[in-house]
Amino acid sequence: MGWFTRDEPEPVVFEEVIDTDGQIWPAFTDDDGVLWIDVDYDVEVTVNGAIVDGQIREAEVDGDGRIWIDYE
Repeated sequence: MGWFTRDEPEPVVFEEVIDTDGQIWPAFTDDDGVLWIDVDYDVEVTVNGAIVDGQIREAEVDGDGRIWIDYE
């Protein structure tokens, strides 16, 4: 059994992430919240930001590949 409250976090919509070198990458998350870089080749990216509503927000990716965006 789980407990649900009305103050669940609102989903944050983003389309791009930024790596530690300032490179901007197109990205999305799957249904499990795992981040995917949307390019046609293999790439390893260390994320430290996400672009949300045209603003750069601090972000990080955990060991399971889920992105966490600082929205405060």
